[in-house]
Amino acid sequence: MSFNIPGGETATGRVIGEGAYWLGGCLSASAEGQEVHYHVSSYLVIGSKASILVDTGDPAHRGTVLAQLERALGGRTLDYVFPTHPEIPHAGNLPFLLARYPSAVVVGDVRDYALHFPEYADRLMAKAAGESLDLGGREFRFLPAYIRDLENTLWGYDSGARIMFVSDGFSYIHDIPAPDEDDEPVHLPGQCRLLSSEMPAPPSVEQAAYGTGRALYWTKFVDVSLAFQAIEDTLASHPARLIAPAHGNVIDDVDSMLKTSLAAHRKVYEGSRL
Repeated sequence: MSFNIPGGETATGRVIGEGAYWLGGCLSASAEGQEVHYHVSSYLVIGSKASILVDTGDPAHRGTVLAQLERALGGRTLDYVFPTHPEIPHAGNLPFLLARYPSAVVVGDVRDYALHFPEYADRLMAKAAGESLDLGGREFRFLPAYIRDLENTLWGYDSGARIMFVSDGFSYIHDIPAPDEDDEPVHLPGQCRLLSSEMPAPPSVEQAAYGTGRALYWTKFVDVSLAFQAIEDTLASHPARLIAPAHGNVIDDVDSMLKTSLAAHRKVYEGSRL
């Protein structure tokens, strides 16, 4: 499925907690003759001392992301940029952000970033899972990525608004017309800034499994039960009010989505054994 840039509804972000903003935009496509959208989200967290942007958004949304940032920051600067991993939807706007905010530092697993951006090699700060940043009045902690498509993916957690940022994790397709080969967690126009509980219906196990088995092909061969136990353990120590994926609506019915996603992963894995 190829995507285009829709206008209007994703040009503005949404406040999802005190000092926490859902930014980015959507790409659009035609599925079975009907327009559908695909999230490429970024998230901004602002503390009393510092701010951090989680994922940079797609270069197609560069103007939108920069404008959203300017409004949300309200005259402050951007201090940290955290690409959860080096793919275009997550790191594609990095050079533009570093040019716009000359004091911003790139954080996370930055092992290869100097090869791509040698001019910014002095603005890379390695942060491993378990380490944190003091933003002032809140802590941003780097977490292992229990569901990922690249080895150097990290997740994150904001203690202020109690949000877990999960990169490519917990994506799911909604009940819309879609071709059989589609693997994107798409939604209808008008649903771009809705929380999961605000959608017309929660995703089914089948819908979650449909996208999981295609977008994360390795799940056909790996029993993720231990990974989900680790996620539950992490949520016990870092209680999350929201789960914020890069692709898919922000999840506010956390317990329900955990059960659906685990069942979906098991369905994909067990289906491949048949």
